[in-house]
This record gives sequence, structure tokens and C-alpha cells, in this order.
Amino acid sequence: MVGDDRGQAFALEGIVGSIVVLTAVLFALEAVVLTPTTAGTVDQDVKAQLRVEADDALTVAAEDDQLRSLALYWNNSSRTFAHADDRVRGYGSDPPCTAGPPDADPPCESVGELLNDTLSSQGYEYNLYVDYRNDSAPFRTETERVVYRGVPSDNAVTATHAVVLYDDDRLTSSEAAGGATLAEIDADPDRHFYAGDADPGPAFTVAEVRLVVW
Repeated sequence: MVGDDRGQAFALEGIVGSIVVLTAVLFALEAVVLTPTTAGTVDQDVKAQLRVEADDALTVAAEDDQLRSLALYWNNSSRTFAHADDRVRGYGSDPPCTAGPPDADPPCESVGELLNDTLSSQGYEYNLYVDYRNDSAPFRTETERVVYRGVPSDNAVTATHAVVLYDDDRLTSSEAAGGATLAEIDADPDRHFYAGDADPGPAFTVAEVRLVVW
């Protein structure tokens, strides 16, 4: 009887030990799968690549003054970027500078085409802004929406590119304010440009084009 009791005890200990070992193995496997490092590494790699693509897109768009043309593509009458939906959505679901009549041939059209080819075609969403210094409060930054498609996700990346606008620059839209310069528009209360003259010299303001991608 004693031998049988000991055999049963050993068998029970073996079963309990197996359960403990199996539980430990399952716990270890879950820990490996759920570790933040494992998931975060892939996420950071994707974000890094997306940030490079966003930076490259603005750099390419800045060539031949395309970003400058975008910053000046303003409709004085509607007080929006030319052919945009409104000042809240900007161009909304459309790429910037691609709306309007077919013969408009905007000088910044390639910016919209570039963002569409490099970002939208891969399933990414983006918002595009122009940030500039408030002419009355130099330490305050104002923002004009070029494209607004919603609230970015937590994984969004941002790229920026600065463009200097000068007093003698003129609007690039077909609805330009009679060919007036930015300085002339700023001095005329009946005309409107989103930014004011924030520099006493030949520069008018610095427009920072900001691209947020997610």
C-alpha cells in the first residue's frame, strides 16, 4: 500500500510539474509575441521610411519654385487657395493645385501630382499646411490649410520646407489680384492675402509648407 501511495504521489507530482512547465512555456511565448520592442521595431521602420518619402516629396516639389507657386496660388476674391473647397478643408480629397478648369494650367500642379503619386497611391492620407509668422505678433505662428483630410493618426509623420516670399512676388492663380505684388495687396484694404508683411526688408514673410502623412 505504501508503494502504491508513493507511486500515486510521484504521478501527481509529475502531472503538476508538467502543468507548471507548460504554463511557463506559454507565458514565455506570449511575452515574446507581445513585447513592445518586437512590434515597435517594425512600426518605427515604417515611420522612418514614410518620413523619408514625405521629406523627398517636399524637396522635389521645391525644385523650380513649385512650393513657392503653391504658397502664392491664392484667390483674392474667395480668400482661399485657388479652386479650393473652402478655408477649412482646403482642397479636401483633391490634390492641391489640380482642381479648376482644364485649361487653368496652374504652375504648382506638379505638387499635387507628386503627392498623389508618392503618397495617395500607396494608401496614405495627408494634410498640407502653410505656416507663417503673424505680422502683428512676430512670435505667433498662423496656419493656412491647403489640404485637410481629417485628424492624423498617432503614427503620423511630419515634413516641412521653408519658402521665402518677397514684397514683389505676385499671386500665381488665374484669379490673381490684378497682377499686384504682395506689398501692394497688403497695403490695399480691399485686397486680401492670407499672410501679412512680416519683414521690414525686401522679404514679405517666410512660408513653411508642412506635410503631415499617416
